[in-house]
Amino acid sequence: MIVHSIETASHHVSSDETVWTAAFRDGSRDALATLYFRYFKFLKAYGQKILLDGDAVKDSIQDLFVEMWNNKERLSIPRSVKAYLIISLQRKLIRYKKKMQRAPLKVDSLPDTEMVESKEDQIIFEQNLLDKQRTLNRAIKCLTKRQQEAIHLKFYANLSYEEIVGVMNISADAIYNLVSKAIDTLQKQVPNIGN
Repeated sequence: MIVHSIETASHHVSSDETVWTAAFRDGSRDALATLYFRYFKFLKAYGQKILLDGDAVKDSIQDLFVEMWNNKERLSIPRSVKAYLIISLQRKLIRYKKKMQRAPLKVDSLPDTEMVESKEDQIIFEQNLLDKQRTLNRAIKCLTKRQQEAIHLKFYANLSYEEIVGVMNISADAIYNLVSKAIDTLQKQVPNIGN
């Protein structure tokens, strides 16, 4: 049944609002599956910026969709389905993070890239890319928390400024300001990141 809904979605792409209405007003499981598959990868990538535990992020996304389905009679059509899902997942992950703060953290070790056999050029390319990524990540960590969030939502989550206003709950002028100042700071710290 889910496979059928994926095939149907690929032949006829409906707007988020139309799919939302079909899922939560008409009770269509196919429409719910369409929303789930449309946003799962995006939500997972966003969630892992908040919580490193990929399995916990996946579980939270599934829980979010189950909760939405169970409360479908009470859900209205949001202005932006994407922003609604981001805000809902963000709240869920923050609650999870607070709950887990008392538990000891388990950090999985990163795979040893030097053990992977590959061509020398590929290794050099990957190392240069990794160095640039680390430099950018260090620079981003120097930004304020609000600037980091705005940069992530704008450039990693590809949200519009209007959607970011809804997620961060501040004015559009404040968002423009945050992003502009963050970009200025990053350009000073990492002038040749694009090269």
